[in-house]
Amino acid sequence: MLASGRLRVAILRPYAALPSEGGANDRYVNLCGKLAALGVAPELYCSDFVHNSKQRRSTDALALNQQRLPFLRQIRSIAYRGNLSPARIAHEAVFGVKAVWRLIRGGRPDVVVVGEPLFLVGWMALAYGFCFRTPVVADLIDLWPEADTAAPRGLSGALRRAAYGALIASRGLRLRCYKAVSFASRSYARRLAPPGEAAPVFYWGSQLAPRRGRAAQSDRLVAIYAGSLGLGYDIETVLEAARIIRADNAPLRVVIAGDGPKRDDVLRAQREGAVDHLGQLGRDALVEAYENADIGLLPYQADSKVAMPIKFFDYVNFGLYVVASLAMEAQDIIAEKGVGASYTPGDARGLAAKLSEIAANRSVLERARAASQALAAEFAIDAQYDNFARFVIQQARRSGGRLD
Repeated sequence: MLASGRLRVAILRPYAALPSEGGANDRYVNLCGKLAALGVAPELYCSDFVHNSKQRRSTDALALNQQRLPFLRQIRSIAYRGNLSPARIAHEAVFGVKAVWRLIRGGRPDVVVVGEPLFLVGWMALAYGFCFRTPVVADLIDLWPEADTAAPRGLSGALRRAAYGALIASRGLRLRCYKAVSFASRSYARRLAPPGEAAPVFYWGSQLAPRRGRAAQSDRLVAIYAGSLGLGYDIETVLEAARIIRADNAPLRVVIAGDGPKRDDVLRAQREGAVDHLGQLGRDALVEAYENADIGLLPYQADSKVAMPIKFFDYVNFGLYVVASLAMEAQDIIAEKGVGASYTPGDARGLAAKLSEIAANRSVLERARAASQALAAEFAIDAQYDNFARFVIQQARRSGGRLD
């Protein structure tokens, strides 16, 4: 039950990343921490089922999460395998009903925050808000389902596109029904903010920072990619560019960290001597890898709808020169602030030429590092979530809630 006598905030996000999975930078966990620091009583409702691994959290994992995050409310729901499946929709339906029932039993919060995109939970939250006269606001973190550019062909592809069209229309209507909407990127705000309404943006930010000064620069620069080796990433182009760089004997080494479906391709390139694969890195090892790198790679497939990935904030914090294939806000900032360069997804020779050019003209690294310092201060996680929390508090106060 939410604490009495304090401003009360309920956050509905079934797909939160929690400590039991090594989640160290979840947007809504960070928001709850800042709200609590400002004297608010937050509750974060999430599912007991892990979306990325498609596994249910164990009893020990549930206990660990609750111990570390006392504001957490974990709800048991239906398991699913497919991201777009009847079981996935049923999962949200069960989660939403249980979350709303807990809100009804626990007393009216001053505001409900919904982490979008979703299937059904947003509508359930809006129904609760209408019945109990509680403001419901949304925070949109990505452009799914537009981000899925790999829909199959034929009848199954046509059906999926029709389903996506319905989801997009449903989301658009929901965004007009919320009392307010915040965004994780200006690109998303420009595209989806309801006409005539304010579109506050609160960036995800990075929890990683250098522990020591940069390592002495060697004769060979290091370009690093650390993250998922999944289907949405332009890993093949990075590997082919690394092969070209090795054949040309350019003074640059490509390092890759992470795991995923394209791991075998990375291991093959490592056996050829084109890249170094560091595997899946923990926090301390990742910090050390960034401290020893010069260039940060953001390789995404063509038509990616990723705007401001967490890796971008990581790279900026470490003063790395960013080379990205993105076409949204991160690309705009890279060009405007001079902290990196862009390449065309799939163009391995173009990427190799760009990296070789940087290795031959290292002064660009120093200029980018100076610009990154200002960006790191702007995107600092403490400042971003302080602004986010105060925005939520403002919405709660409009409902008559008070902050002691």
